[in-house]
Amino acid sequence: MSTANPDEVPESINYIGFNQDAKIISVGHKEGYMFYKTSDILENSTLTCEGQSLNHLGLNNCLIIERLFSSALMVVISQKDPRVLHVYHFTSKNIICDHRFNKSILTVRLNRERIVVCLEDCIYIYNLKDMKMMHNIMDTPMNKLGVLDLTSNPGHALIAYPGSTDTGSVHLFDAMNLSSVNTFVAHEGTLASLKFNQEGNMIATASTKGTVIRVYSVPTGNRLFEFRRGVSRCVSIYSLCFSSDSKYLASSSNTETIHVFKLEKPDGEEKPEASNEGGSWFDTINKTFSAYMPSQVLQVSELMTTERSFATAKLPGLTRTNQVSLVGHKNQQYVMAATSDGFVYAYRLDPEGGELDLIKQHRIGPKSESCRISPVGTTGKSADSNQTVPNMDDPDDFPPMSHTSG
Repeated sequence: MSTANPDEVPESINYIGFNQDAKIISVGHKEGYMFYKTSDILENSTLTCEGQSLNHLGLNNCLIIERLFSSALMVVISQKDPRVLHVYHFTSKNIICDHRFNKSILTVRLNRERIVVCLEDCIYIYNLKDMKMMHNIMDTPMNKLGVLDLTSNPGHALIAYPGSTDTGSVHLFDAMNLSSVNTFVAHEGTLASLKFNQEGNMIATASTKGTVIRVYSVPTGNRLFEFRRGVSRCVSIYSLCFSSDSKYLASSSNTETIHVFKLEKPDGEEKPEASNEGGSWFDTINKTFSAYMPSQVLQVSELMTTERSFATAKLPGLTRTNQVSLVGHKNQQYVMAATSDGFVYAYRLDPEGGELDLIKQHRIGPKSESCRISPVGTTGKSADSNQTVPNMDDPDDFPPMSHTSG
């Protein structure tokens, strides 16, 4: 395995992230995009990626690449005009539609029902099947980081975003019924990261301070778990991720350490049940004491009530940004981290926890010499280059669109 050389940073990487079920890593760069299967990263010594240049469409310098699970549908935000959302079908090489906004797009999330677009002060919700706008949430609290997440479980579409610019409150909005669901305070400071689990019944949160990570029930907002990432310094949390079975939670930051937390209560302690009262008994007591106790005392109290990470993984060095995911493969859980300097690292998650062993490392992105770029549209079946809309009879083309751009 090669090692990362800090002097060889591929500045052409603009975006890196995992798809909804952690089966795909997406890379956006100056020329276009690349997709990698996480199973290939774990099994193969040489990676094959799907990717193409988008220069012919004028979409060079991709800032955001979001793919719908393992389908051929993706959205692209280009530096040419970061106010425009391009819905793209990459096997037919067809732009299905474009949507222009009055400000730069900060975040896009997809599930099989909705596309959600986040600007700094508003959120737009589109129906995925015909790309018609369903609703817009105007005058949201200023959200310059684009903090937002969308549930991925079938038939549901809950959105979470900051409910305040002064505190770390979380607002939940039902994008199916187009109605507000709940607002609850998750942190004293403003939010830096939000992540739903795959079932959509839990959400992990971190504030801009980055020392404490909490897990709440959805939609009630009852606190279920509280973890301390570290005590030495404040950090910037880059990503949070649940395992597919919701037994583990991982976090990455601007440090070299990835933390993994175990989502289980000590023996004899029951997991708090969801209620409609807006908080657990712990939250009620905590809020009562918060009103009367100095902040210094609360910080000491918080140290006593939080749990430490169950396992850690060390990245070779600091990176401009990174994303972490928990990947299940052949009955084994792995921690996978993709970094903006063009590497992906895989660690086997030991049931006993502790310091995790690095088992795989690959170069990814446009600087990767080992990556054989597949011809455009090769996904295990031949692509019809004359096809202008997704095939309605092919589940890999989901969802069928009723119109094309132009």
